[in-house]
Amino acid sequence: MRQKNLVAAVTGGAMSAVALGTLLAAAPQAAAAGVRCSANVYQRTFFKNTSFAGSPVRTDCDGAVDQNWSGRPFSGMPADNFGVRWSVTRDFGSGGPFTFAVSATDGVRVYLDNVRKIDLWTGTGNTARAKSVNLTIPSGRHTLRVDHVNWSGAAKVKYTYAPRTSATYDRTKPLAPTGIKTVYNTTTRRTTVSWSANKEMDLASYSLYRRTASSSTWTKVATTTARGYTDPLVNPDDRTPYYYEVRATDKAANTSSGSADTVVRPLPIVTSLTGTYDKATRKVTLNWPQNTEPQFDHYTVLSNDLVNGSYAWVPLGTTKGHTWTTKPVTPDGEWRHYRVLVTNDGGTTTYGAKGLDGSAANELWLGIPDGIAPYRAPDLTLGICAGGIRATAEDGTPAPIRDFTGFEIERREATADTWSVVLHQDYAPRSYTATATVCDPLPSDGRGYEYRARSYDAAGNYSPYGEIRTVTVPVPVPVPVPVPVPVG
Repeated sequence: MRQKNLVAAVTGGAMSAVALGTLLAAAPQAAAAGVRCSANVYQRTFFKNTSFAGSPVRTDCDGAVDQNWSGRPFSGMPADNFGVRWSVTRDFGSGGPFTFAVSATDGVRVYLDNVRKIDLWTGTGNTARAKSVNLTIPSGRHTLRVDHVNWSGAAKVKYTYAPRTSATYDRTKPLAPTGIKTVYNTTTRRTTVSWSANKEMDLASYSLYRRTASSSTWTKVATTTARGYTDPLVNPDDRTPYYYEVRATDKAANTSSGSADTVVRPLPIVTSLTGTYDKATRKVTLNWPQNTEPQFDHYTVLSNDLVNGSYAWVPLGTTKGHTWTTKPVTPDGEWRHYRVLVTNDGGTTTYGAKGLDGSAANELWLGIPDGIAPYRAPDLTLGICAGGIRATAEDGTPAPIRDFTGFEIERREATADTWSVVLHQDYAPRSYTATATVCDPLPSDGRGYEYRARSYDAAGNYSPYGEIRTVTVPVPVPVPVPVPVPVG
């Protein structure tokens, strides 16, 4: 028996070398603890046996499987009957057709995700032999493993894996680039786009595309092998937003779909504006998302106010924060309009229309609660009606400037402390004089009563009370019954 085939005898002859190799493929030696290799670098483990049994003698990192040991690999290792294992897990991107090629003396096996793809497991002396296979690797992360055993003599092993880049075989599109970042320079008015390295092993180039935010047509800016590019286009006014995307092309001329579209707004914008009114302080507090673009400089807060007889946007101040509290605002039940503009570090400010824009995200239309009571009380007159007292509230204020919507009349007995509401009623809007009246049923017992009236508005605000009017309900006078006069 040749010495290079003694592995079965060493194990007692109960298992063939092929069977032993199958067992080892199913249960590979665990990686040694504490050794971490860089991305796409092999972890290499040495064993003092050809069965990869027990703890490894050494674990280190190796950039390539390419060794030629004429004796022991290092002090502490035997010159014959040792094993070396290389293992690496990497991202193959979209995957596709690959070629695995190995050249080695003695035993060598190559695995993809623990599935054996190359099996050369016989003694060869000092002469290496080679084998290659073509296969398709699925997309994503996969583990490659190379097991090499040296039974005697020189230990030579070399393994490579490479994509097949001919269009005849490779029809798999690369993955779309990721990690797109943009930086806008307000001095040069140009955009620099960068992206993460593509996972493909057969990448040929990247192509950068752009389009205006108002267009659906992409224009190629450049093709490059770098992972960043400065668009030579000069933004005309610091305001035109552009979308950018990056596409990858492999060596077989397959092109990926576009990356996630990234919008570049030379001038940052306020995407939403909200606000609340505090009745206690009578102040409006505005809030909006904080801009984080590198070209952001500050905000300007404006209010739409009456100036010289017409409404105009009046600056309230500037801030770098995302909130603003106004001075006290009159609670008049009217609408208030606010706007927030952004200025970039080049001094350009967001365009703002002269008037109101109901669809603008950076404008807020805020209804202020009405906290102003009607100015005066109505006139109150009293009279007699069937079964009681007629009370009438009137106000002659012209309809266009009325600040009330109705009247309330209260009554109490002259000697009492508590008032009762006998009328709460809106006035008839078509009347020239606003009027509301009620016939208040009272017993005809000669008692005195007091009445008062006030106005109210739609927000529930009440005017002061008017003067108190007093009335006495008369006691009916008995009607004398005529006495018959006797005739005669």
